[in-house]
Order: sequence, then structure tokens, then C-alpha cells
Amino acid sequence: MSISPILPGRLPNTLSGSLLLQNIQRANSELARLQNQVATNQKFFLPSDSPAAAIRSIALQSAIERKEQSQANIATSRSLLSVTETSLSVVGDALNEAKSLVLAGLGDSTTSAEKQALAVETAALIQGVLNAANTKYQGRYLFGGSQTNTAPFELNPDGSILYSGDNSQFAALIDLDLLQSNNVDGATAFGAFSAAISSDLDPALTLETRLADVLDGRGVPLGPVTVTLDNGAPQSVSVDLSGAETIGDIKTRLEDAFAAGPLTLTVDIDPATNHGLRLTPSAGTVEVADLTGSLVASRLGIAGGPAAQILGGDLDPTLTLQTDLSDLNGGAGIGATAGNGLLISNGSNSSVVDIDAAQTIEDLFNILRAAGLDLEVGIDDSGDGIAISSRLSGADFSIGENNGTNAAGLGIRTFDASTQLSDLNRGLGVPVDEGFELVITRRDGTSVNVDLSGTQTVQQVQDAINSVDPGNLIASLNTVGNGISLTDNSGVGPLEVQSNGLSTALGIDGQETGANPAVPLVGREINPQEPTGALTILSRLQAALENEDDVELLHVSELIEDEISRFGLVRGDVGTRLKLLDDIETRILDEEVKLQEALSSEFDTDLTEAITRVAAVEAALTATLQLAAATQQLSLLSFL
Repeated sequence: MSISPILPGRLPNTLSGSLLLQNIQRANSELARLQNQVATNQKFFLPSDSPAAAIRSIALQSAIERKEQSQANIATSRSLLSVTETSLSVVGDALNEAKSLVLAGLGDSTTSAEKQALAVETAALIQGVLNAANTKYQGRYLFGGSQTNTAPFELNPDGSILYSGDNSQFAALIDLDLLQSNNVDGATAFGAFSAAISSDLDPALTLETRLADVLDGRGVPLGPVTVTLDNGAPQSVSVDLSGAETIGDIKTRLEDAFAAGPLTLTVDIDPATNHGLRLTPSAGTVEVADLTGSLVASRLGIAGGPAAQILGGDLDPTLTLQTDLSDLNGGAGIGATAGNGLLISNGSNSSVVDIDAAQTIEDLFNILRAAGLDLEVGIDDSGDGIAISSRLSGADFSIGENNGTNAAGLGIRTFDASTQLSDLNRGLGVPVDEGFELVITRRDGTSVNVDLSGTQTVQQVQDAINSVDPGNLIASLNTVGNGISLTDNSGVGPLEVQSNGLSTALGIDGQETGANPAVPLVGREINPQEPTGALTILSRLQAALENEDDVELLHVSELIEDEISRFGLVRGDVGTRLKLLDDIETRILDEEVKLQEALSSEFDTDLTEAITRVAAVEAALTATLQLAAATQQLSLLSFL
């Protein structure tokens, strides 16, 4: 900072004083700024002090704050996942202990009393796993999915275990644009849902079908198409389909384009398939083409011609909550619902669910949820069928008919002609290749042996029986519930199936003693569904020990091995997430150091430079004050 020179000649005292005062004020202001920089370690205090540096500093501070928040999120996620891993380790230990109980309970070397004692030990394991499944941490139940306020698992009086949570995941932002879930839902950890029952319901195309829902949910890119009607004098129109939302909108735009004639166009759903559009001119031919580079007509399945009629391709609409039940199965529906419905059994609860009031998929879901049967319902992942599963571990679950075709029409019957024999009896299968034959004593007193070796499905079993005396000895699915029914028109005596490993596994061993040949021998349910997680397996182990069932114990042993492998993957996923948190945190800390260095360069005071500047300004101020004292003395000499 310079000191104003003593100018030659005479200066007015006011001018000289004004110059000195300005210098003193500038020095004091600069000194105050430098002292603030030294005291606060900040180069500037207002963005206007250094606009470019301020912009860079604000961006750096924002990045550092985000990194700090990410570290807080990582700490929270790590604590949740660490407690989750601790709880899962309890379940892993229980499964390993269950293996020992199976080995201890197998064979004749263990007495009946000892097996009952082992069953009591298994009950204790179930309670321990149940306690782990209901782990609560920081006011939140860890395994309930999004249902964190109530215990997700509840032991019912009949021994089944209800899961009231869902399969939702909580995600935390652990770095910029990087989300990671910090929970494991009960469905994933404990296999709390049974395998979903579903099949392709092939919904029909309707005028109300949304274009976003066709082509398996991929939708159709919309734009102009060229439509030409020709009855000797071609009539071409470019029809812009942009903004159309439904198939009905497509129909309206195409028909309106030719409403003034002379030729007109009719657009409707192809009645032969109920899956595509049909374009019919009033006379002559019709041709539909895409503009260069466009695929609108091709995706709609109507590109083609000239032809007397264009039959569009399958638009494959997905299932939605608004889909009418009458539009399922290509428009065939699900059969009459009045007086029929679904026979659903889940654990100790069994009920005929009346679905006559249901018009849409959403109506059906509401009815099923209100039935109080502990079901999980929704549209399957493929988007073309409904999925129904049980929430009860350690309980049998089945869906059958009630004198109708509703369960089959909805694709949710748990036992049908396509069911694999290897899946029956909870995976134990049917011993069709172990030397057994199906021995049937008919109503006329004759006996037939049916060889089922090589059969793989329920339909093949029925075919083998029906080939014995076609039209008289008939095997079919139960009209109520699930199982195989036998009817025999050969006489009026009893109808009997000899009990052996084969007939028992098929559920048709027994006798129908009535004299009415129209009354069938009704088979048992042999394909119950259930969740396959640790709680169900331990429940089956307990029952097998109580019943001293070595065959079931061997099967449970296999299930335990499979569950240990599956459960290991669940724990491995948690471990992987914990390691990722550690890796991300290490990287964030390194990045934060670099960001702090950059911010310091932009925003922090260089103390050496600032202190040097303070000394220089103080010296200049001192000199200015001395000059002012020397030049501002009031005397006659100064005046002259």
C-alpha cells in the first residue's frame, strides 16, 4: 500500500486531509479484512468478494456434504446389516443342529421316547428361529420388508407360522447415484411364501387395451402410417397415430381417415384369434405401410397388403388389474362362476371363495384378500398371469375346483393334468417304476392291473387307466378340491383300489361301497403346497419325529441340505453388501480428503501470505498517520 506523496506547491488543507483520510480508511479496511482472514481462515466472506472462487467453493462444499451424508447412510446400513447377519447366524446354527436331530432320530436305535424328546428339541429350535425372525433393531423389525412396525412372524395355535410382512427392500444412497438395500425381507431370508401358483392367462385384445400394455408390456412407438385403399382408384392417407392410448383410439383414427369416402375402412379385433387387429375395406384392397425408418405399423402387426383384408399379428397384451375375467384365455373366460368359485385350503382354514361378483382381476384380488386365508396375491413377474401363494409356514396349501372350472381358468389350480408325478407328495413323487401296479377291483367283481411304469404326469396316469375300458372305467380330476376320481359303469358292486405304494402315493387307495356307479371313488389331495424355508422344514422335522416316520426324516434331511445351501447364499449376499459398504466408505474417505484439499486451495487463507500482508499494511498505516501528523499542524507558517 503506497503512501500519498507530498506534492510540491501549496495544497489546501482540506484536500490534503481528504487524501490522508482516504488512505487511512483504506488501510484500516484492508487490515480488518486481513485480520478476519487470519482469524477465520477464510479467504472471502461474500460471493461477490471472489465470484469464480465462490462458485467453485460452493460446488466443493456441496460435494463434501453429500459425501458426509453418504458416510452417515453407510454407518446406518452397516449397523442394520450387521444385526441382520447376527440373526441369520442363529438360523444357520439351527439348521445345522436340525441335521444332527435327523441323524439321531433315524432308525430303530432310537427309542420312541427318545424321538419324542428330539421332537421337543426341534420345537425349541423353531422358537429360536422365530425369535431371530422377529429381531427388532432401532425400533424396526428387520425381516418384515416394508412392514417394520409389527412382528412379521406369528406362531398360530395349530403350529403354523404366519408371515405378515412383504418382500420389499429399503435402499439407502451410499454414494452418488449408488443405492443399496440394507434389509433382508422374510420371504427371502426364511422362504416365508410358498412357490407362486400361476400360468399364462393369455388375455384377449380389446378396444380398451392400453397400447402401453401390448407386446408383453413393451408398448408400441407411435407415429404416422400410410394406409391405401384401392378399388381401381388408389386412395392413400397418412394417418398420425401419435398420442393414441388404447386400441380403440387406433380404430377411431384409422376409420376416421376414410370417413369421407369414397372407400371406407372398418377396424376391429380379429374374432378368429382375439389377439390382433383386422382391417377390412368397404371394397377393393387395403395396404398399410410404415414411413421410412418407422416401425409403427409393423409393431401393431398391421403392415402388409394390398389384400382384401389385413389380419394383424398377435399383440400379446399383458395382464392388468383392469383386465376383465371374461377376456382371459383368449376371450374364453374362466367358466360359470355362479355357485362355483374356488375351494382354497390353507393350514387349518378351508373355504369356498365365491368369485361371482368379480368382473376384473382387481375385483378378484380384493375378494381373495378379504377371504382371510393368509394368501399373497398379485400379477406374476412375466405379466401374463396371476400369482397366488401361501403366507403360512408349516401348513398345507391347495386351490381346487368347486364343481366348476374357475381354478383351472385362472391358472391357479394346484393339481391338474399337467402336474408332474415327481412333484407330488411334497416332492417324494410316485413310485411308478418300482414294480407296483395299480390293482382295481371293478363294480362287476373283476380285477384289472394297470401298469403305470414310465408315466410322468397326472394326465398320463389318467390315460393309462382310461385305456382299460374306454368310457366305462374313467379316471378324472376331482370335481371338488383336488385329487384323482375313479368311476366305473361295469356294475353296481363296490369299487376298490388295492392299497400299495403306488395307489397310496396317487391318493386313490380305498373303496367306494355305494351301489350307484355314477358315484366316484374320490382320491385324496396329494399335491399340497407350502413355503420351503427353514420354518417349514423344522416343522416337518418335528412332525416326522413325533410320528416316527423314517421315510419323511430322510426326505427332510435332503430338504435341510438344500436349505443350508440356499441360506448360505442369503448370508453371502449380506456379507457382500457389508464388504461393499466398507469399500465404498474407504473410497469416500479418500475422495473427501481430495475435495477438502481442493476446497482449502479455493477458500482457506494462506496464513503466511496474510500475516505478511498484515505487517505491510500496518507499516503503511503507521507511515500515513505520521505523515498526517506532520502535514496537518495548524500554524501561520503552514498557512503562508
